[in-house]
Amino acid sequence: MTQEPETLVPDYDDPKEVWAYFGLAFYRANVLERGLVNLAVGLLSKNVEGVTGDDVHSLYETHDSKTFGQVIAIAKRMFVFDDQTANELQRALDDRNHLAHRFFESHDLDLLTKSGKKKMLDELVEIVVRLKAIDRKMDPIWMAAWSHLGVTPEWIEKQAKLYVRSATDTSS
Repeated sequence: MTQEPETLVPDYDDPKEVWAYFGLAFYRANVLERGLVNLAVGLLSKNVEGVTGDDVHSLYETHDSKTFGQVIAIAKRMFVFDDQTANELQRALDDRNHLAHRFFESHDLDLLTKSGKKKMLDELVEIVVRLKAIDRKMDPIWMAAWSHLGVTPEWIEKQAKLYVRSATDTSS
C-alpha cells in the first residue's frame, strides 16, 4: 500500500494542484469520519450479546446515513474524549464543512491569480495536516473499541492485503 508523504509541499506551478489538494483534504475528512463511525459501531456492538456479522453490518448501515456532525455527537455520547481531542474533532468538523460548503465561495477571486492559488493551497495543506493528525489520534481509540471482536492491526493488515490481491486479480 502506498503512504502519503508526511510533509505536503505544493510546487505551486501545476494548474491542477488546487483541485488535487482539495481532493486530498476532503479525502482526509472522509477517512476521519469513517474512523468515528468505526468507533461508534465498535462501541455499540459491545452491547449486542452474541454479536454477528449481520448485527455489525446493520449498525454500519444505521450510521452510514448520518452526517459527520451527527457521527461526532454519537461518538461523544459513547466515549469520553479529553478536552483537546474534543476541540480537535470540532475543528475537523468545521474544516470538513468549510471544504464542503464554503471553500470555493470564499476563494472565488483567489482562483484567478497565482498568489490567490498559493493562498488556497497553503490553507488546504493546513487542513490536511490537521485532519491527518486527529485521525491518527483516533486510530488507537477506535481500534480498542473493536478488540472484543478480535480486530487487531494485524488482522486489518491481513484483510487489506486480501482486498488488494482481490482487486489486482479482477483488474488483470
